[in-house]
Amino acid sequence: MLLLALQAVEAERSAGRSVGILLSIEEAGLVIEEVTPDGPAERAGVLPGDRLISIDGQQVEDFEEYDEIAHDFRRGAPATYRVVREGRELVLQVRPGMPFPWSDFVFNFPVALTHLALGLLAFAQRPRDLRARLLAFLSFAVALELALPVELVGSPTLSAAVDLLFIVLTGTQMGLELHLASMIPEPRGWLRRRPWLVSVFYLLGLGFTAPAFVAYVAESWTGVALPWTLDQGLFLLLSIGLPLWAIGVLLLLGQAALNHPEPTGRQQAGLVFIGTLPWAALVIATMVLELMALPITDWVTQVETLALLCYPVAAFVAIFRYHLFDLELVVRRSLIYGTLTAALVLVFYAVVGLGGAFLSSRTAGGSVWAVAGATLLMGLLFSPLKEKVQQWIDSHFFRERAALRRDLVALASRLPSHGHLPAMGRELVERLCEVLHVDSATFLLADPDAEILTTLAHEGPGGSDSQPVLLSLDDAGVRLLLDARRPLKPHQLRDAGSRIEQGMRRIDVQLLVPVLHDDLLVGVLLLGPKSSGEEYPLEEIELLSLLGHHVASVFENARLFESATRDSLTGLLRREAALDELHREVRRALRFGRSLTLAMADLDHFKEVNDRHGHLTGDLLLRRVADTLTAGLRSTDIVGRFGGEEFLVVFPEADMVGAIQGAEKVREMVAASFVEIDDGARIATTVSIGLAGLGEVEGDTPGERSEALIAAADRRLYEAKAAGRNRVVPSSLDAARRAAEAGRFKPSS
Repeated sequence: MLLLALQAVEAERSAGRSVGILLSIEEAGLVIEEVTPDGPAERAGVLPGDRLISIDGQQVEDFEEYDEIAHDFRRGAPATYRVVREGRELVLQVRPGMPFPWSDFVFNFPVALTHLALGLLAFAQRPRDLRARLLAFLSFAVALELALPVELVGSPTLSAAVDLLFIVLTGTQMGLELHLASMIPEPRGWLRRRPWLVSVFYLLGLGFTAPAFVAYVAESWTGVALPWTLDQGLFLLLSIGLPLWAIGVLLLLGQAALNHPEPTGRQQAGLVFIGTLPWAALVIATMVLELMALPITDWVTQVETLALLCYPVAAFVAIFRYHLFDLELVVRRSLIYGTLTAALVLVFYAVVGLGGAFLSSRTAGGSVWAVAGATLLMGLLFSPLKEKVQQWIDSHFFRERAALRRDLVALASRLPSHGHLPAMGRELVERLCEVLHVDSATFLLADPDAEILTTLAHEGPGGSDSQPVLLSLDDAGVRLLLDARRPLKPHQLRDAGSRIEQGMRRIDVQLLVPVLHDDLLVGVLLLGPKSSGEEYPLEEIELLSLLGHHVASVFENARLFESATRDSLTGLLRREAALDELHREVRRALRFGRSLTLAMADLDHFKEVNDRHGHLTGDLLLRRVADTLTAGLRSTDIVGRFGGEEFLVVFPEADMVGAIQGAEKVREMVAASFVEIDDGARIATTVSIGLAGLGEVEGDTPGERSEALIAAADRRLYEAKAAGRNRVVPSSLDAARRAAEAGRFKPSS
């Protein structure tokens, strides 16, 4: 703002000192190259080609001397110019004073402020993103350049400082813009492999600016003669470096817009390419005009100032807010429906015209029948024509989205073949991570009876060891998701006072997709961030919404089928189903003379967890323990929820020693596991386990032996509780002693 204020003050001061001439230095001295029409110099009789000798009796040989004299000019006060024209000396009275350059100031002021605001906004949005920093620094550099005073008259020191700063800023912008263009939408592969190439961008900027900078310092301050002049240095910078800079930026962005593997990346680069075109076109056009020695009008400079605004705006949208401008979705729909409408209209009028002409020549009122026939034909053609047009556009213009749609449809159709809920859930989250290129995916399955949503499957960091998610169906965020009937982002649930939004921060969820069967919430898909760091485009969100509706009936049918045998909270067998499996294994063991051991496990101090942290936390802990038991046991072992916090485990074909080893393993795993609640606290528990072997109990039937096994394991469980909890009874030492007594092996001393 201070520089803009200085620019306005200096513009007014310089306008009062200006006489409307453009000077150039030639061998003969200072020559008046141009004269502003109807300016003070023209009104005084000054003509282009006049050689300036003195002003008010003071000799003038270069720009610095002219500025020193002009410093004392006052608007309207006459100044005596002595010039040579065609060998004759003329004395002319010139009254300085040009109008304030409102047009330049009106263009510069808002554009400079906009660049400043963009720079601040870019840096504040994502300060750790190198692209954001480059955009911020580029915007600051352009804002500073536009805020510099222009056309200074009578201020030689300030004019020299401004000229040098302009040269430095131009070289800096050159390096920054080339660097930024090479990183949109992401750093190029060749740049990752050869990071030293980044320095080349800035060396190019230095290479084009150094000659002009050094020549300016040498000619203005030191008087040292160089092999090149200031004009030659400025020609290298402005007439060669500037166009090459513009072409280089266009090439970098154009290559990404055409060849980036992801459509979003191509569209981002294309958007910035379009934003660069106005400025690049003006730079190249100016170079052509200069090479052809054609005049460059003032409006070109003003338009170039506005064109400078297009690039940072486009880059800002591409980096930060591109997902709000999903051009692909808009263009695709426009192409589909525009083409379809045009095709239908052509078909309609063609049929009407041909049918009317044909029938009118043979029957009265034939045109009415032609219209009716054409309308019927249009109705018959509408659906297949729409489908064909959409397929053609998708296959030719949006290959990736067409492939994504096919993958999601195939995924939904394959789910029923997996048979039961856990396998279906794993297939869903694994394939979504692969197809959508996301870091994590979690599927929460609803249990209407218990009124909860609990983790069915998770893919991503932590794998099966990740913290389970448990939510009430009555949660405000869940209700909002159900009412919206479309995917939402976590921040959209914040105002609802939802517990779900707090949990999402812990597992880094970027998108929540409701899985709806009519008005029933079957589940919720929690999708993590994309591996590329980009936002979810609207097209993907729309496809995910459709996927949620397609898979809802599959999961609901599987849930209803399994609800008779599986506990919805833990995913383990229900009590009745677990007992059926126990009876079956006892019969098999008795028939073939095999070993079998039963374990009864109970969580320690679980009531205290419920009383202190609430039943939802208790349920979450139960689910965690159930997952731990499943992960720690063999695939042939059978585990069920016996009731409350008590579990039943069947170890088929396992003697007491093997069963103790398995029980000790899961006991240690449970003791090491925990759940994390909203305030960051970790809630853990331990488990006591009682074991009983089939050979220890008696009974006339498999059913009686099963009941005796349960009773024996339950007694051992109470022994474990009485002995201090978090232990297995019998212990390994007890088993070793019993085996030694039986003569099988000798215990270690």
